[in-house]
Amino acid sequence: MNEPPAPLMPRLHLFEFIDQSWCPSALRDLATDYLHTVSTRMGVFDASAGVLARGLSASEGGELVDLGSGGRGPLPRLRRLLAEGHGVDAHLVLTDKYPNARAAERARAEGVDYLERSVDALRVPADLRGMRTLFNALHHFRPEDVRALFADAQARGVPIATFESVRRTPAGILSMLLVPLLVLLFTPLVRPLTPLRLLLTYVVPVAPLIIFWDGLVSALRAHRPEELRALTASLAREGYTWEVGEATAPGRPAISYVLGRPTR
Repeated sequence: MNEPPAPLMPRLHLFEFIDQSWCPSALRDLATDYLHTVSTRMGVFDASAGVLARGLSASEGGELVDLGSGGRGPLPRLRRLLAEGHGVDAHLVLTDKYPNARAAERARAEGVDYLERSVDALRVPADLRGMRTLFNALHHFRPEDVRALFADAQARGVPIATFESVRRTPAGILSMLLVPLLVLLFTPLVRPLTPLRLLLTYVVPVAPLIIFWDGLVSALRAHRPEELRALTASLAREGYTWEVGEATAPGRPAISYVLGRPTR
């Protein structure tokens, strides 16, 4: 594999609370429900719709299999953007290693499938044949696992798209200092707004601290574009193409993406 130049900011694979099997599901859901609310209300991933449409054009059907969905992520919003802007009627299947039961209920109420069984992004079951997506999830994996994740999609001949709003840059890391304030501001918009969420946000600030730490670590873990280009170049073979780039939408910050798709 071609190695990219050594970055000025080396990647640090520190721990995130929501990755840990010992993290109580109630605390993990506080974080993932918040992340869903922010990504939806702010349209963080709106620019990904065009990339998803290109990937779906190389897919056998119109199904998106999201890995690491947590509190539902941005796909329910993006389904509407795909229909309105690209004429694509996508069927969504949300999955997670640690499924969020309440988020699954809300997803089904919206006409979206959320699998109740655990799905490991590194061991995607054979029955899930749709285009794979990951939103702000790629940084959870070490480079060798990212390569394995990409290689599996390529070997099975299914498209895959990953999107990241976090960046391993000084500005990206410093921006995480705003996270505790954002948690305080957005929590009233999170559903369900339970007494436990209010208690652990405004009385005992567990949620702001956990989400801040995980956000900071996410930036320190993020894979830089040149690293992802070198990684995908090592997978190059006839019949499957890779691209690494940035997607933008009016009034939204740019997001980085990787798109792999079979050429038919």
